[in-house]
This record gives sequence, C-alpha cells and structure tokens, in this order.
Amino acid sequence: MFEKTLSDLIQGLRANKRNEAEYIQRSLEEIQREVQQSDMRCKSAAVDKLNYLHMLGYDMNWASFNVVEVMASPRFGEKRTGYLAAAQSFNQETDVLMLVTNLIRKDLAAPSAMEVGLALDGLAQTATAELAADLFDDVLAVLGHPRACVRKKAVVCLYRLVQRHPEGLPALVPQLKERLDDPDPSVVSAAVGVVCELARTDPRSYLPLAPKLYHLLTTLTNNWILIKIVNLFAALAPIEPRLARKLHGPLSRLVTTTSAMSLLYECIHTAVVGDVIGVPLPVPDAIGRETDFAELCAQKLEVFYQSRDHNLRYVGLVTLARLQARRPDLVAGQYATVLACLDDPDLSIRMRAIEVVAAMTTRKTLVGTVNHIVAQLARSSTVALHPAGPAALMAAGSAPAAAEGDLPQTDAHGTSLVSAQGAIAAPKRDCADPADSPEYRLAAVEAIAGMCSRESYGNMVDFEWYVATLADLVYVAGVDVDRLLSERLLDVTVRVRQVRRFSVAVARRLLADARLAGRAAADGANAATLATAAYILGEYCPLLPAEPDDATLLLLPPGLASLSDDQQAVFVQAAAKAYTNWLRDVAGDWSADAWEAVRSVTASIQRTLAQIFFPDGAAGTSGDAVARLAAGLPLQAGCRLRQLAEIIKTVSVATSNLGDAAPPVCAELHALFTMYELNPVSAAAQGKVPVPEGLDLDAPIGDPIPDTSHKVLPPPPPPPPPAAAAQLHQRGSRHDRGSGDRAAHRARENDPFYLGGAAHGAARELPDVDDIPVMALDLGDKPRSSGGGGGGSKKAKKAKKKHRRDRPRTPSPPPPAVDIAGDEDVPEAPPA
Repeated sequence: MFEKTLSDLIQGLRANKRNEAEYIQRSLEEIQREVQQSDMRCKSAAVDKLNYLHMLGYDMNWASFNVVEVMASPRFGEKRTGYLAAAQSFNQETDVLMLVTNLIRKDLAAPSAMEVGLALDGLAQTATAELAADLFDDVLAVLGHPRACVRKKAVVCLYRLVQRHPEGLPALVPQLKERLDDPDPSVVSAAVGVVCELARTDPRSYLPLAPKLYHLLTTLTNNWILIKIVNLFAALAPIEPRLARKLHGPLSRLVTTTSAMSLLYECIHTAVVGDVIGVPLPVPDAIGRETDFAELCAQKLEVFYQSRDHNLRYVGLVTLARLQARRPDLVAGQYATVLACLDDPDLSIRMRAIEVVAAMTTRKTLVGTVNHIVAQLARSSTVALHPAGPAALMAAGSAPAAAEGDLPQTDAHGTSLVSAQGAIAAPKRDCADPADSPEYRLAAVEAIAGMCSRESYGNMVDFEWYVATLADLVYVAGVDVDRLLSERLLDVTVRVRQVRRFSVAVARRLLADARLAGRAAADGANAATLATAAYILGEYCPLLPAEPDDATLLLLPPGLASLSDDQQAVFVQAAAKAYTNWLRDVAGDWSADAWEAVRSVTASIQRTLAQIFFPDGAAGTSGDAVARLAAGLPLQAGCRLRQLAEIIKTVSVATSNLGDAAPPVCAELHALFTMYELNPVSAAAQGKVPVPEGLDLDAPIGDPIPDTSHKVLPPPPPPPPPAAAAQLHQRGSRHDRGSGDRAAHRARENDPFYLGGAAHGAARELPDVDDIPVMALDLGDKPRSSGGGGGGSKKAKKAKKKHRRDRPRTPSPPPPAVDIAGDEDVPEAPPA
C-alpha cells in the first residue's frame, strides 16, 4: 500500500533536483527489495521504475532474471512491462536469454493477438543467433495469422531473424512472395520493405519476384508502397536488361502524372540507373506532346536543383550527375544553374555541384569555371599565404585576365585587408565557409586538374594560364593538396614543350618566395611543390635568361636539411644541373671578370652547402669537406651531394689560375646531364613494342636455385670401437698424405710457370716464353741400386701395382651436409 509507483518516483525526482543522485540511490535500494518479493504486481512496478531509471542512464542488468519473471506473468500489462524492459536492457551477452526460448514460443502460439504481437516485438529486439535459429519456424507459422497487424509484425520480425540466422533465408523468400498478394496493404508494404532491404546485398536472388512487383507497380496507388517498389527496381534493372523496356511505360506515366516529389525522384533515379531512358520509345509530356523520356527526366530534375529546399537540391544534383554520365548532351544546358550551386552555403551541395560542373565544362567555359573556384579558395579564412595575384605570374602576357580570381583588397565594410607586411587577410564572415573544409579544397583542386587535363588537355586554350593557376593554388588551396599540385605542375611541364620556358619562370618565382620555403622547412607544407619546382628549374635550366643567374643558390635553400631524403636529392641534383649550365654560358664569353665570377660562385656554393648541413661550421667549406659531410647524409641525398662535390672540386682545380681561355671542363660538365633527352612514354606506347622472336619474357634467367631452406642435417654417426678407431686412424693418415699430394698438385696448377696446368685446361694467360727464367740445376751423381734398375725390376713393379689394384679399398666418409639458407627475398633492381 505504501510502495512508490512510477508516478511517485517521477514526482520525487522533480522535488529533489539538488540531491538527485542521493534520491536515486535510495530509490534503487528500495527497488532491489521490491524485485525480490513474490508479489508479481510489486515486482512489475519495480521493473517499471527500473525502465525509467535505465532511460536516465542507470544500469539495470543486475535485474535481468527478475525481468524474465515479469515477462512470464499471465497478466498482459505485467507481461508488456517485462518485454519492454528486455527490449531496453538485454543485449547479445545477456546470459538469461537462454531461459526465454520456451516463453516466447508459448506467447507466439497464444490465442490473443496482442500477446503474439508483443512476443514478435520483443523477439525482434532481443534476438540472438541461438534464439533466431530456435524460433524461426515458429515465426514463419505466424505469417498465416488471421489478424493483419500480426502478419505485418511477423514479416518485419523475420527480417531481423534472418540477419542473425542467414540459413533461414531460402525458406523466407517464398513466404515473402505470398505476402506480396496479401489483401491488407500494410502487410504488402512490410513485405516490399523487407525485400528492398534484403536486395541491397544480393539483388539477383530476388529477380523471381519481379512479376509480382511489376503487377503491384501498375495496380497500386499508395505512394509509399510505390516508392519502395520503384526503389527495388532500381536494384533489379541493372541486372536484368529486359526490365528496362518493361518499366518504360509505368515509370513514364508516374513521372508525368505524380505530384509527390519523393516518388518523382525515385522514378527518375530508377530510369537513369536502370537505363530506362535509353529505350527508344516516345512518351507524352504534361500537355500531351510526344517527347524523349530522357529529355522529360532532365526537365523534371530542374525542379529539384532549383528548389530552395536543401534536400531536394542535393538529390537533384546526385541524379543529374548520373544522368550526365549517360546523356551529357541533356545536362550541358544547365551549366549556369549548376555553377550557381557552387556558392551554396551547404558543403554537401557544393561537393555534388563541383562534381557535375567539372564533368560538363567545355573549352569555352573552362577558364571561367576554374577562376570561379580559385576565387572561392582565395577567400577562405584558412589561407595562410596569398600570392601577389594571378597577374604577377603571367609575365609572358599571353594568358587571359583572371578578374574573378583576383584577391579582395577590402571586406564588405570597406576595411582594408592588406597588412603592414603586404600579406592579404581573408575577410571575416559570420558563418563558416565551406571552402574552409579540407575536403572541399581537395575536391576543388581535383576538379580543376580533371577539367584542364581531360582528353590530354583537349579543352586547354592557354597552357601558361594553367601553369599560373596551379602556382596560385599552391598558396590558396592549403597543405592538403600539395602533392596533387606538384604532380599536375610536373605533368603539364614535361608533356607540353611550349610551356616549359614559362614553367621555369614560375618555378623560379616559387623558389624565390621566402614564405613558401620557410613553411616547407617548418612543417613540410609545400615541400612537394617546391621539390617539383626545383626539378623543373634544374631540368630545363637552359631556358633561363642569359644574364647572371642566381638559380643555383635558389636551389639550395636554408631549410633544405629538414626535408625528406628524396626531396633533398632533387634539390641537390637540380643545383648541379643549374651550376654546370651556368658554367657553360660563362665559358662562352671568358674573361677575367668571368673567372672571378666562377671562383666566387663556386666558393658561395661550398659555403652554402656547409651551412645547410653543418651550420656549426665543423665540416669546413672546401670541396673535400663537402664530400666528407655527404657521407653522413641519407643514401639519395648523399650520392647527389658527393656528385656535386666532385664537380665543385674539378672546377676549383681547373680555375685555380686565370688563363686566356676557359678550361674545357667548364663547357663540358653540363653534357653529363644533357647527353640524352628523356621523353615521357605512356604505358600504351610501351605495350606496342613488339617482343623479339625467341624471347620468352616469362622464362627465368639461368638455372633455378634449389630450395635448401628445409634441409635437415643428418645425425652424427656413432663413435667407432677402439680397434676400428685405430684402423681408421691409419687409413686417415694415408688419406691425409693423399690429400697433401692433391693440394700440392693444385698449388702447381695455380703456379703460372707450371706447364702441366695447360694440359688440364686452366683458363689463364701464360707469360711469354722469353720471360721464363732459366736456371742451371746441378743434380750431381745419382747413386744406382744393385739391381741395375734404379727402382727394382719391371716385373716387380708390375706385380706391386697389380697387388695395389686388387687390394680392397675402404670408401672415404661422405662430406658433412651444409645447411644453405633459401627463399630469401631478392631485392628488386632500381628503376632505370
């Protein structure tokens, strides 16, 4: 009588806001006592309060068994409380779920439709793999229930069970096909929804349902069911091409007559992705005039991306991009409207708009589109550096003016944005600009690169303008696109010969900007672009002006040591090329002033290298000191620096004294880098090179190396007995003597003056006969034996030899096995 109900708990929480935690703790202690009572009403009320506290974030898993007890109550109100608590608190690791299998099976077979629906709802929320396997057939039986609400819940519950128990899917598909003919629209809607969800992963398995779905598409008038059916056909039409002609009539009728925007979008989307727009059949438009279905869809899409609703604009641009991939001619007329979407404050709409604009850009609209995007990036508040403007990089004067890309000098209130140091700050805004997003900056630069380089630069009207735009993007696009910009700048410079002179001037201007060099040394923000600029300046240094040049020192910036090994190697190699090119120009007009300039520049390079890599001055400034400091650098940079050190040393020695003419080495060193011109070769051109006859590119070079990685050394033999050991010792001594004879024989063969070596086929060059020293040998008188034969009679010698041949020979022990490691990874050869 005096127990608190759920209403009392809520009122107490409102009255104890200052000490809410203490009040809840006292309430939990009371609930713990209440759930232990045998009275089911008291226990149900306690679980009801636990449900409320669980929604506030308090754990109730300690009462899982008590929840199961309430679920088993014969009263519907208490059972509903238990199922609600189970749906909220139970998870896949709850151990008491094994106790509810028979309970749920009993409720599924209950005569009351409310209890059956309650069991279906609870099972859909708490089903595990074991529960799904045990109760799948019971839920299938419920599909024949006389109440439509129960059949609808059973269809949805089966979808959740199939997710946990995929083995039941073959038995579910025929039942879903029957439910598509259900007299109740809610059951049909549930069945269509389940088929749509299942078809996301494997649409081919549901092609047998296409006749039923087509019948529903042509007979139903419920827009929500039609949306699901049309969405399902969007997944089935790409698999079965015959569906496109079949769907042409129903979809065109819906596109013409429906006023529901959601259904109109699904119909257009399905017609595009299912290639229904490719069926050559005319359709009547709103006024009864025959037109092409693709044109009708393009007209209807204008309603979406011209709408004020953000969601409609987004889905309209998504479908327009897909329509553009199939019929670009229908989208070309919407260029101005889509370009206006680039200024939308919604980032997602901008991302879709820039994708569509990049694909529809032509030769006439390329410059305007790119300048529009660059101006957006320049106004971003995340821009740390600003160039002087596109005009500063257009020194050649042949590119069009990029008025839209000029940076604003004042904000909307007329306040100057130019600081005392000359930097231009971005105007302040009340809301965040989508151009501040790194994702949008990357998409913008990728779109610019794609628009300009499409079809091998087929839309490009001025390459110098493109190079200048890439240089502007180095400043305004941010650090996220540094590598992409460097790749584009290198690609256009290498592939287009006419733009190389302008690219060299742009690269020199980028390298001369101390702000870029300082930021690259600090955090590597523009390191990739500056390394590409260094490569361009070194590779095409003959295109530099003929007057005295400081390009070599520009290629040795103070922060070079902080860059990566590959980037250091690029800078040093480019410096060597620029230095030798300058020497060749100076050697052509040799004089005392030229000699002094060579000596001065060479000494400056030595000092600069020493200051970069050893700022403490410990290495010195001579050429030998530079070569020594290269030994402590990484591999690539060290090799290039040693090469430069040798060039400097050679020039220093050759120009140590002033002569009437330039040393030949000054004019010839640059030939080390320009002897052969390397041009880009595409993969397709390389594939057209014919393979010579008889050459098998897949055949291994040489004999295969045997795999000895798994060989096991044999166990050592057991020690011989003492008598056998003595006998082996005597044989071993004779074997050692034989081995010594063989060793002496090999020594004689290795002697270049031993004539017997040639008889054995030794491949070596013998000295001339006249060079062989002649020595007089005094052998003296040789004593003779009493037999007169010196070594015995011939018969005795033959008998002795025969005795040796007939004597059994003891085989020599086998050599010990050698464990040779195998299967090592052979390093790949460096690229040529």
